[in-house]
Amino acid sequence: MKPKKFELTGKELSLAIAIAVMGFFFTTRQWILWLNSLSPFAGLIVYYIILYASLYVLSRLGLTVFGIKIDDKIETLGLLLITFAFFITVDWESAYIQYVTNGSLTGMSNVYLQAEDGAVWFLWSQLIQNIEVLHVLTYVVTPFVLALVGGLLVTGKIKID
Repeated sequence: MKPKKFELTGKELSLAIAIAVMGFFFTTRQWILWLNSLSPFAGLIVYYIILYASLYVLSRLGLTVFGIKIDDKIETLGLLLITFAFFITVDWESAYIQYVTNGSLTGMSNVYLQAEDGAVWFLWSQLIQNIEVLHVLTYVVTPFVLALVGGLLVTGKIKID
């Protein structure tokens, strides 16, 4: 049996880095506290401006999967991983957001743990208790890895038989 070829190009790496950088920027304390100062409607507008601008810029840079035909279950899984990674960075529904905005995890709704970033935060928090380390693992490392693997699956550079 011939070993699987693993080929990483700048495109997959650039997408993973872009999503990781977004995860870092969009979860800084200043950003979250600014969002918390907005009305729900204004916050929603900001959220959709970010979604549109991110998708537009990433597509102009050739870093999204627009134009790539998804033909099989593995490519679909890759697209799902990229989407999951993207929404970790822009959902702001985790214990970290509760902590930054309220200074405590007390009274946190379980709904915060049911979004992409909330679920990833919850999983990491089972292993690590340091909030700043959890922040980086949830919003930078995990989206980077998921976007990288997803990009490789979508482009067919990782084959799973």
